[in-house]
Amino acid sequence: MGVKPLLSFRTSSPMEGPSNLASQKWPSHAYQHPDVLMSSEAECQKFTTITSLQVMEQLHNASSTLQQGSMICLSDLPTGALAHVSSFLAAPSRALFAVALDYREVDSSSAIAGDDWVALDFGDIEKDLSAKLSDEDVRDVLLSIDAVNNLRSLWLTNCIHITGVGLDPLRGSRIIQQIDLSLVGDHESSKLDPEPPISCAEVVPILDSIIERGEECVLKHLQFPNEWRKERNTESDFHAFLARYNDYLHRQVVVCLKCNGNLSVNNEMIYMADDSEYGTQNFTCYDCKKQYCHDCVEEDEDDAYCMSSMCDNCNKRYCLNCCREGHCTSCDHWYCLDCIDIKQCSECLESFCLNCVSEISCDNNDCCVDKIWCNNCVRNGNAMKWCQICNESYCVDCCVFNVHAVQICDDCDQYLCGQCRMKTCREGGNCLHWVLPNCFQGTHGG
Repeated sequence: MGVKPLLSFRTSSPMEGPSNLASQKWPSHAYQHPDVLMSSEAECQKFTTITSLQVMEQLHNASSTLQQGSMICLSDLPTGALAHVSSFLAAPSRALFAVALDYREVDSSSAIAGDDWVALDFGDIEKDLSAKLSDEDVRDVLLSIDAVNNLRSLWLTNCIHITGVGLDPLRGSRIIQQIDLSLVGDHESSKLDPEPPISCAEVVPILDSIIERGEECVLKHLQFPNEWRKERNTESDFHAFLARYNDYLHRQVVVCLKCNGNLSVNNEMIYMADDSEYGTQNFTCYDCKKQYCHDCVEEDEDDAYCMSSMCDNCNKRYCLNCCREGHCTSCDHWYCLDCIDIKQCSECLESFCLNCVSEISCDNNDCCVDKIWCNNCVRNGNAMKWCQICNESYCVDCCVFNVHAVQICDDCDQYLCGQCRMKTCREGGNCLHWVLPNCFQGTHGG
């Protein structure tokens, strides 16, 4: 990261104790690079206010030998104190903390970063910080946690400025099981604007080095960037890799956990057809990585399918235990219910995504606010009626029970609201006769 030291501060007098150090207010300019050191200003404050007296004792001891007014660098502090500080940080921040200190002693660096590195998700730190990370940063983090020997799952969430060359420390990994290259978080749209610079030419050789391990490889799931998948090109390096990855998955003998059917036989493990599902992985849950076929249902769960269809928003598939799915009968798309809420039309009772729910509302102030109508019912007049003069809209329920709502006028054969019927009556029409025949019969020749 090219920043050392990340933090420097003027030490207190050797006569001051830990409590004075703990209460000392350090100037904000002392943080030379807080957005690399920690994921937020709040986390920076944890260094000054949350750490224990034991840490402050160590800090005080480190400064007691220095002259008043001298400077002490954060990287000069005892490893134990720094490790305690890092324990308050999110996992990616711990690794970034260790990298930023530029430790050359492996033992010290691992003590600060920690050793629980089964999974690494850059979405655990603030989005703005992840977006600032470079390939060099990602590479240094992977090296600091010995990712090739420790890491099983990697999500590059919000790392929108990397090309992928920083993934080189994963080359030849025998333990990595999942890599998400989509750069978006859980249940977020797969489409990014502007398109990120992540490069197939940089990443594919690293992925090849993993699947070439053959029986030693345990890779179960890859999620690719939308930019790689949006246009199918059979001559591209990406398409060639999909074929190799598909062959690798076929050799794994994937079995449905529900029916024990062999999914590797006569099935595409990776969608290769020219449609929206191109380049997505089949039969494997994005979350738990368990595998199911698309025919098995769970009787105790209203016959819901064990494996979902591809969500049209996030382009991922989940098993029934990890995420429910919903189907829009209008656009015929499937969605994770954590991505897009599926609504029921108050008129036809069919299920619809929010994109297919009408934005038209009933102009009757007393109408039930919870009513939702699909675009189909609104367009064909089954849900709403419009006044042909003022264009006010009323739902069909209000048109039945509310005298001021839109009604068909027997006199002029138009759909008119109550106010417009009154207006036409005052102008000599007979549009009120349909509503109040006893009061107005004969008034205008009716």
